[in-house]
Amino acid sequence: MIQGHGDDIFNYPDIEINFSSNVNPLGTNKDLLEHLKNRVTCISSYPKPLAENLAKQIEDFRSLPKESVLVTNGAVEGLYLVASLFLEKRSLIFVPSFAEYEDACKSFQHKIYFCSNEKVFADQNLSDYDAVWMANPNNPDGKILDTNKLKSIIREHKNTTFIIDEAYLDFTINIPSLANEIIEFSNLVIICSLTKRFSVPGIRLGYLVTHPERIERISQKLMPWRINAMAIECGLFCLSENFSDDFNIREIINESKRVQKEIDTISGFKVHPSETLFFLVEGPIKAGILKQKLALKNKLLIRDASNFRGISDSYFRISTRTPNQNEVLINALKEWK
Repeated sequence: MIQGHGDDIFNYPDIEINFSSNVNPLGTNKDLLEHLKNRVTCISSYPKPLAENLAKQIEDFRSLPKESVLVTNGAVEGLYLVASLFLEKRSLIFVPSFAEYEDACKSFQHKIYFCSNEKVFADQNLSDYDAVWMANPNNPDGKILDTNKLKSIIREHKNTTFIIDEAYLDFTINIPSLANEIIEFSNLVIICSLTKRFSVPGIRLGYLVTHPERIERISQKLMPWRINAMAIECGLFCLSENFSDDFNIREIINESKRVQKEIDTISGFKVHPSETLFFLVEGPIKAGILKQKLALKNKLLIRDASNFRGISDSYFRISTRTPNQNEVLINALKEWK
């Protein structure tokens, strides 16, 4: 899906508050911006061919096994790289979910099957599939999966590879990553993002974590210098002892729940509860129409969620911002009740 994602602010030059992108509401760290300014001369030299220096820093930062990390040009590239390992194989995707799972599978001629994400832990034979795609937390609904149950499923289906997107795990409370389980589970791939937590989506920076043997297989397919020097500098700084900010996930989640409650009281709007900073809302008119009206009249951008497989055209997604900014959105929605 080249078009149709959130954060299409380039289509709306007058937007003042962007609720369509699931990133840290504090915005980009000022020290990080200053660091990148001071390091801009790094673009005069080639970066490490596979960003090996950043991969090692991630491994050290997260206490991961050696050579278990591959840096990617955004988390999306990781999805396509993993999909390339399953040419013409069978993939199961739990929906609604990020459209790029399906698009990545289509790019490599997978036989694609869909199942409601309400049935993730249902008694079913996942061994029928070569790859199973899911997210924790899930986009767009913020659904959180029990990691112990996930481990049980992965353990029971050794011949099926589980690709778990943890791009938004930083926006949850006390939900452990499965990245440290990749040695026990050779059939596990974790997709991660650095752009959400640090609010740098324009720099395109992510990574995948999996068994070193799979990292080696994927690396053989890659061209050198996919990750530019500034992106590497960004990642190195964010995962260093020099980085600090006021990120407080409990405050963010509490504010998200407050906003969910407020919007749910507006006539015509139904919130689907979420335990993370973003959530789905079912509105009184088509989401595409509401998005246009809010963008043109109120200079606010929401995510039209109607193109997520499995939900209707009245759904939109909100990623909460600061309390004052959230109040602007709440008041704007009250005008459409």
